[in-house]
Amino acid sequence: MKKITFIFILLIGIVGFAQQQVYFTDFTDDTYPGWIFYDEDGDGNNWGDQNQIEDGMGGFITPPSLISRSWQGSPLTPDNWAVSPAIDLTNASGTIDLEYITQVAAQSWDEEKYSLYISTSDDINTLTTLTADFTETLGDAGDTGTPVTHNFDLSGFAGQTVYVVFRHWDCTDEDFLAIHSVEVTAQTLDVDTFEASNFNYFVDSRNTLNLSANQALDEVSLHNLLGQNVLSQKLGSNNESIDLNGLTSGVYLTKVQINGSSKTFKIVIK
Repeated sequence: MKKITFIFILLIGIVGFAQQQVYFTDFTDDTYPGWIFYDEDGDGNNWGDQNQIEDGMGGFITPPSLISRSWQGSPLTPDNWAVSPAIDLTNASGTIDLEYITQVAAQSWDEEKYSLYISTSDDINTLTTLTADFTETLGDAGDTGTPVTHNFDLSGFAGQTVYVVFRHWDCTDEDFLAIHSVEVTAQTLDVDTFEASNFNYFVDSRNTLNLSANQALDEVSLHNLLGQNVLSQKLGSNNESIDLNGLTSGVYLTKVQINGSSKTFKIVIK
C-alpha cells in the first residue's frame, strides 16, 4: 500500500476564484436606467429614441435594444454617444470580460460605424478627448441583419470604476445600429467562501482523502503535472472521502469546488 503524504499547499493556487456577473442589461426597460445619451451632432435624433425596429408587418426586426439611427425618413449623420451606468471593478481580478451584441439592417444600407470606449468618466467633455479602444464598421462583412456577439477584455481596468461607452458616428444614410445587451463578468477573489465554509482536508492511513465543510461540497478533481485529469468526482455532502489508492506516485494538483467557487492545493503521493 502506498504511503501518501501532503507536503505543502501550493501557495499560488490557494485562493479560490468565481466568475461573477458585475453588470448586465438587455434593454427590456425602455427607460434605460442609469444610461446617459449625448447627441453631439445636434440633430435631435439620439440613442434610445426607439427600443425596437419594426418590420412593417406588425412584428419586430430586433429584440428590445439600444438603438441609434443613420436614417429616419431622411439621411442622418449621427454622432451619438451612449454611456453606461458606473460599473464597479474595484474588487475584480483575473479575467474581466465585456460582452455585447450588435445588429444592423439586413439590406445593402448596413454599414454602421461605431467606436467603443472604456472610460473612468461619464462627462462628454472628457469622452471627446479620448482615443477609442475599438472601432469597426458593421455590415457587408457577413454580419448583415444577423446579431453578432463581441467580446472585449477589461482585465486592465481591474480595481477601477468604469463606464462602457458606445459612439455611433462617421456614417450616413444607412439605417440603424442596435445593441441588444451588455454584460460584464469578472473573476473575483473568493477566499471568503472557503474561509466561511470552514473547509478542511486530510489523508488518513488508508490513503483516503477526507474533505469537510459546513456546506455541501460540489466536486473534487486531481491533475498530474502534465495537466492530465486523473480523477474527477462529483460530491454532494458536507463530508466526503476519496480513495486515492489507484493513483501512481507523483505530484498532483487537487481542486475542490464549493458553491461555484474553487480552491486548489498541491499533494505528493509517494
